[in-house]
Amino acid sequence: MDNSGVLCEISPVFRPYIQNLYRDSQLGLCKAKVDLERISGNCDGAETQFRLVLPYCSKKLKWEVIFDSSIPWFAPDFRFDDDSFLNNPDENFFLQNVPSLTNWNGNDPKALGDVITEFVKLYKTHQIKKLNDDESSRAAFEYSALLGNAFISEKDVEVWVGGHIAEFLIKLKVDTSRLPELYNDEGTDNNPGIDTALLLVRFPNSTNAELMLSPFLTKCLGNISLPLMHQSGVLMDYVPMVTDLLNNKIQDLLNNDKLKRELLAQMIVKYEGAVLEHDANSAAFLFEVNDFHWILQIDIGLKFPEKPPVLTLRSVYHSSKGKPKFKVLSACPYNNFEGYIEQQIDVFKNECKGVTGGNHNLLNLDN
Repeated sequence: MDNSGVLCEISPVFRPYIQNLYRDSQLGLCKAKVDLERISGNCDGAETQFRLVLPYCSKKLKWEVIFDSSIPWFAPDFRFDDDSFLNNPDENFFLQNVPSLTNWNGNDPKALGDVITEFVKLYKTHQIKKLNDDESSRAAFEYSALLGNAFISEKDVEVWVGGHIAEFLIKLKVDTSRLPELYNDEGTDNNPGIDTALLLVRFPNSTNAELMLSPFLTKCLGNISLPLMHQSGVLMDYVPMVTDLLNNKIQDLLNNDKLKRELLAQMIVKYEGAVLEHDANSAAFLFEVNDFHWILQIDIGLKFPEKPPVLTLRSVYHSSKGKPKFKVLSACPYNNFEGYIEQQIDVFKNECKGVTGGNHNLLNLDN
C-alpha cells in the first residue's frame, strides 16, 4: 500500500475502514484506486482524521474524513472541497440518499466505502443539476442529446461543472472480451481496468477531445489518433464514431492474431519432428542439411502481418565469443516465408564456415 505511512498514523480502530476502501473500492468510470493524504497542519488529529483523494472526471476530489476517538462506533463527519455540495441537507435527505451513513455499522469494514460510494453518486447528481441550471447552454444540450443515444446511459457519463466550463467523461462501449486471449501473460488480476476506454470532452472547447485508455488497452492498441471533432459536430455522432474506431482496431488485432496462429500451426504440423519448443508467438525448430545442423527461431510480434516475423538462424556447432553463431533475418516476406528461409540458410552456413559464395537451394524444408 503506497500510503502505508499515513495509514500507520491512524488509530487501529479506524484502519480497517481505510484498508477496505483502498483495496476494494474502484470509484468513478476510470476505476482508479482511492488515494490517502494527511490533513496538513493537523498533527493532533492524525489518528482520527485523513483526506481521501477520489477520481472523478479529470479531477481529484479531496474529501476529509473525521472520526471521534471518544465515540469510535459513531459515523465520521465529512468535509468536502466543494462548498456548494451538501451545504444544507436535512435529516430526511440523508435517510433517503445516504443510508449507509444514517445506519452506520461500526463493525463492518466496508462501512466507510459504502458511504463514499453513495456520496459520489450524490456528487454526480449535484453536478448534473448545475449543468441543467442553464438549459440553453451548449453543454446541457449535448448532455441531453447524448443520453438520447441508445448506446449511452447516465451511468456511462460523469459530469463536472466549474464556472463557464463543463466536462464530460464518457465510457465507450468497447468490446475487449477476447483480448485476454492475446495477452494472457498479463492476466485480468493485473488489469482491473481491462475494458476501460474513456472519452474526455470539455465545453465550450469541445474540439480538444482526449482519449483515456487503461494501461491494458494502451498496450494492445498503442497510440490512437482521434478523428477531429468539428465545432459544429455533436457528441451523439462523435462518440459512436470513436467507439467504432476502437472496436475496429480490436478486430484487426484479433484477425492478425488468427493469421499468426495459422502460420505457426502450419509450420508446427509440417515439421512436427523438428519442433524444439513453441508458444502462441514463437517456435523453434532443429533442421539438418548436408550434415549442417541449425536452429530456426520464429518470433511473431503484435504488428504482424504489417511487420513480418523475425527469423533467427543459429548454428549448432559454430560459436563466436562463447555464444552460438546466429543471423537475424528481420525482413522476412510473409508471402514467401519458406522460400526466403531456403535462400538464406545456404548463405548462413557458408558464413559460419568462413566460405565465400556457395550453391543455393541446398535446403529443402519439404524434406
